[in-house]
Amino acid sequence: MVLASVLYVAMLTTVSFSAGGGDAAMGEAIASFFLTVALWIVLALLVFAAAIMGEIARWIVVVSALLVPLAGVTTFVAIDMCSRHIKWAVIGPVLLPLLVASYAAVARFAKLRAAFSGNGFNIAVWGAVAGLSLVLLLAAM
Repeated sequence: MVLASVLYVAMLTTVSFSAGGGDAAMGEAIASFFLTVALWIVLALLVFAAAIMGEIARWIVVVSALLVPLAGVTTFVAIDMCSRHIKWAVIGPVLLPLLVASYAAVARFAKLRAAFSGNGFNIAVWGAVAGLSLVLLLAAM
C-alpha cells in the first residue's frame, strides 16, 4: 500500500494541463506512462493479494479482473485528456486508483470487511469504477 501511495503521488505530478511540445512534452508523457503502468500493476497485485488472503466472492474476483485493467487504461487516457485542456478529466487519475486501493484494503483486512459487510460496498466501488471509466473513455472519443 505504501508503494502504491508513492506511485500515486508521482503519477499525479505528471498530470499536465498544457500539451506543450518538443522533447519536454515527450519526456513527461513517457514518465507518466511508466508511472501509471507501475501504479496499476501494484494495484492489481493488491487486489490479487486481497483475493487470496481475504474473503472475496467469486463474482467480485471476475469483476475486478475485468475492471482493474480497464481503470488502468482509463487513467492513462484521462491523463492524456488533461494535456489536451480537458480539465475535468483529472477526476480519473485522482479517483480511480483511490477506489481500487480502498477496495483492496477493505477486502484484505477482516476488521474493515466487518465494518463494510454485505455487498453494498462492493457494488458501490466497482460500479463507480465502471461508470467513471466508461464516462471518461466515451468522452475521449
